[in-house]
Amino acid sequence: MADPMVVSDAVQAEALLREAHALALHVGDVRSQALALTLLGATFYFRSQYHQALAVLTEAQEAADLAQDSALQSRVANNMGICAVALGRYADGIHWYQRSLDVAQANGDDAGRARTLSNVGLIHVELGDYELALEIFEQVMSLTHSGEERHSPSMSSNTINMVYSYYHVGKPQEALSLALEHLPVLQALGIRQHEVVLRAWMVPCLVATGQTAEAARQAKALLPLAEQVNDHEQLANVRMFYGQALAQMGQLDAAYEQLQLALGEARRHEIRTPERLALLHLSRVHADRGEWQQAYETLQSHEELSRSLQAQTVERKAKVLSAQMQLEILRREAEVERRRNNELTQANVALQAAQDTLQYRATHDALTGLANRAHFQAEVAQALDAEESTRFGILFLDLDRFKEVNDTLGHDVGDELLQAVARRLTQSVRAGDLVARMGGDEFTVILRNLRSDQDIDHVAQKILNQLVQPVQVKGHTLHVTASIGAAVAPRDGQDVTTLQRHADIAMYRAKQAGKNGVRLYHPAMGEAAAERVDLERDLRQALDGQQFTLHYQGQFDGATGALQGFEALVRWQHATQGVLLPSKFIGLAEETQLILPLGAWVLQEACRQAAAWHAVTPGLTISVNVSAVQFEHPGFSAAVREALDRSGLPAGCLILELTESAVLRDPAAAAQLTHLKRLGVRVALDDFGTGQSSLSLLHSLPIDELKIDRSFVQSANRVLLEVMLHLAQGLNLRVVAEGVETADQQALLRTLGCDSLQGYLLARPGPAEDARSLLTP
Repeated sequence: MADPMVVSDAVQAEALLREAHALALHVGDVRSQALALTLLGATFYFRSQYHQALAVLTEAQEAADLAQDSALQSRVANNMGICAVALGRYADGIHWYQRSLDVAQANGDDAGRARTLSNVGLIHVELGDYELALEIFEQVMSLTHSGEERHSPSMSSNTINMVYSYYHVGKPQEALSLALEHLPVLQALGIRQHEVVLRAWMVPCLVATGQTAEAARQAKALLPLAEQVNDHEQLANVRMFYGQALAQMGQLDAAYEQLQLALGEARRHEIRTPERLALLHLSRVHADRGEWQQAYETLQSHEELSRSLQAQTVERKAKVLSAQMQLEILRREAEVERRRNNELTQANVALQAAQDTLQYRATHDALTGLANRAHFQAEVAQALDAEESTRFGILFLDLDRFKEVNDTLGHDVGDELLQAVARRLTQSVRAGDLVARMGGDEFTVILRNLRSDQDIDHVAQKILNQLVQPVQVKGHTLHVTASIGAAVAPRDGQDVTTLQRHADIAMYRAKQAGKNGVRLYHPAMGEAAAERVDLERDLRQALDGQQFTLHYQGQFDGATGALQGFEALVRWQHATQGVLLPSKFIGLAEETQLILPLGAWVLQEACRQAAAWHAVTPGLTISVNVSAVQFEHPGFSAAVREALDRSGLPAGCLILELTESAVLRDPAAAAQLTHLKRLGVRVALDDFGTGQSSLSLLHSLPIDELKIDRSFVQSANRVLLEVMLHLAQGLNLRVVAEGVETADQQALLRTLGCDSLQGYLLARPGPAEDARSLLTP
């Protein structure tokens, strides 16, 4: 019963053990004296009073020798080794560990060997040799045979050390399984300090195995117990791991609060490892919140502390190696010790090189070697905060038609082209300027110490002149141009985000003006331009990021109400604005020619889905809206044929919907429509009645059906609707009425003999999963 109390309540244990020692002295029981002194020394150790612990253990050693109790002799030597290591006396510590192992080995004391080897493993944990430490801890477990031995306080410590080591060698699931298995044992023993340590290290294991929400919940639940135990290191760890989990869940403010508390706890008690980790996670939280300067400064503090801790680790390693005892403990030959020494030295060199590499990668682009986005933004923020209010400029540069190079010649050629551009940019700027790659084919430049706007124009023109020179890449001669936007600080913005946005707006103005040029931002460009630029960029990213989806609205037989087909309607799942309807982005897509890849995708996806439905309900049609830009493109007919071939949809089930304006603006419309009809598809004239040449179109173009605009349906003008229907029937055209929203409208159209009805009354647009419910198997 004394062992658990030594750990969980050292002060009370001290009082009881002093009474036990006095009683043992009174009755002359030397062995009991030795045991009481051994445990008494442990109470001082757990309160970090190492010198006092050593003094008491020296008395315990003398008593154990008098009692000739080998188990106690081994245990006392082990405890003296623990105290020596805690004081940084590694040579003394290993000496006592060796003595403990020798005594235990001579007397077949596996429990004693296990206890001491576990402490040897802790030395390797301190040195960061987690693989070797884990081997030792597993050896310790093999020395304990009964459940009672494995559930003792010392073996519980070994289990916790195994959990810690499993995590650090990249096996979080193994660590978590072992922790969950051992936690009830610790709780039954009532060793609260051990429970806090074990549960604390379960949190990062949960994060590493994708159970972030559970990690946050467990960390929050553990905080009261960690505060009660008053183990400052573990309290800092719990808060730090809690903050890490909250940050991954996107709860940045709560994460920031916990990480700050962890940092404060670690600094107050000079506990460096959690301080270093708290700084690293705080830096990431700052970055996620767009606080680039704070992220950069916090990362610098983390790197400085890491270097300091690394120096201390190297010093400890030197002390351990100088003791010349590790090979005895691990049963290695002298030659293995020499190799191990060399390996540690090489590991130190490799570790330092890895740290340098990580620091470089954190601030530089892997492909081009230029500064990356985070470095660029931190430098801009630092320039804005400088005491000298000097003018500086930023350039935002986007390569013209770079996507065509990637799509036509491949990404390998595209990557080499980007590297060549990076070299030319670096050669074009002045000493002291900074060139960065923001991602893709976007680059930025900081132009320091500007005398006037002419300096910006001079550097920008030099860049354009350099880029326009031919580039030889993998046997291809490429010609590169760029559009450049510029903003001047502090005139055009007093923070990083504003400056960058204004330069971006100016760049798109340069691109709109014909590319291969430069534009300087000025307020007249307006917020509308900024919004349009943002939307265009988002639209380009949406095409690459598969943010589009199709909704389907049913079309029903006007007389029977049976499902006849669907109209495919595109929706944009915007990252910040939610679901956007076509009216928000189709116009922009047409202006930028992005309607071509978007329209091709819509056509492919609609045909694919329709083919799947056709297998269940044969004869269903799919209607797809076609933009005027698509219709005029020379490759449109080929795109339609490809969509049909890929999907296997019968051509007669595809209806292409064209507006009157789309057909009117193309002089070759009749020929294009004839070519489409030869493929077997059907053509509908959309929004009928809203144009100016409806009658002439009906007589001259090969169309199959009319779609009456919703404005006529919702006005319920019987005369107009009757005229349209009679006209269509006279020309043998099917009629679809859009926008049917009331029973009266449906009844009127049914009375007038409308072929097909579409509208909210019958079915709302929805994803394919919802539309499937309308099918008849």
